[in-house]
Amino acid sequence: MYHNAEEMLQKIFHYMSLLVGEKDFDKMIRILTELGRVLVNADRTSFWYWDKEKKQYWTLASVGTDRIVVPEGSGIIGAAIMNKETIIIDSPYEDERFNPEVDKSTGYVTRTILCMPVTDDQGEVIGGYQAINKLGEDKEAVFDRADVDRLALAAVFCGKLLENHLLQTVSRIDRLTGLKNRHCFEQLYRKCIDRDTVSGIIMCDIDFFKKVNDTYGHNGGDAVLINIAKILKSSVEQCGDVIRWGGEEFLILLPDIDRGEIVKLAEVLRECVQQSVCAYEQQLIRVTMSFGVALIDKTLSADENIRSADEKLYLAKANGRNRVVE
Repeated sequence: MYHNAEEMLQKIFHYMSLLVGEKDFDKMIRILTELGRVLVNADRTSFWYWDKEKKQYWTLASVGTDRIVVPEGSGIIGAAIMNKETIIIDSPYEDERFNPEVDKSTGYVTRTILCMPVTDDQGEVIGGYQAINKLGEDKEAVFDRADVDRLALAAVFCGKLLENHLLQTVSRIDRLTGLKNRHCFEQLYRKCIDRDTVSGIIMCDIDFFKKVNDTYGHNGGDAVLINIAKILKSSVEQCGDVIRWGGEEFLILLPDIDRGEIVKLAEVLRECVQQSVCAYEQQLIRVTMSFGVALIDKTLSADENIRSADEKLYLAKANGRNRVVE
């Protein structure tokens, strides 16, 4: 327990000093979540993200427990987020909103909860902050309004940090296909060449894409791009990254791969595209793709390695399309 304001300030300054110069989002969220635990003298704290696309909440950081994922609208965190209200509960097992299953499986006993929504600059809820079990000289300690004010300090910082992170993430995603865009390339490329293993690049391009747009319109072309993106991503997501490079061209970065494996993968992708059908306004659109494959030469620049794969792609187009050139 805190005996004076000076002790509280020392705690705040300690955690704020840890944030100075820190650039890693996960580490920063962890620090702020720990700060919240200290500010309200709780046994556990967790910072939750509202994933509206997947309709679920999951912990970006949690102190005292492992990562948790729950369906949208469930639990105390769901009530705080959906109703945009701060909730203090002293008898959670008597509250129908509380899910006791985690406690039953772990043996943990939840006595009191403080939960509040986290908002962005526009006042939209993007997550929640939860503190569990107020610590005190006896087991009867409960959260109060002073704890709400203290936890709000950490919640504001977490909200700002999360909002900035989400904005950066959105700026790196192609809006049409949902793939990473060219802004991501440098970071992903650096991860590849920092490894001790061989990495590769595949450049691929939809054949006769202008004809698709001329025949089915740009909306039809967009439907084809979305379909191709799904094929590439589902085939590569376990071993690499797919980037929409521009227009109908895609770049695939593959760490830890040799020449035989990368050529085989490109052939698999080519066949998947050739066999696929894109349904658009009761019409079935079929396309093919050409592929250029190159292993990354760490003595060359990123542009030079891209150019190597792009030259192979050009040969694939020049030699009849719907093929892989290494």
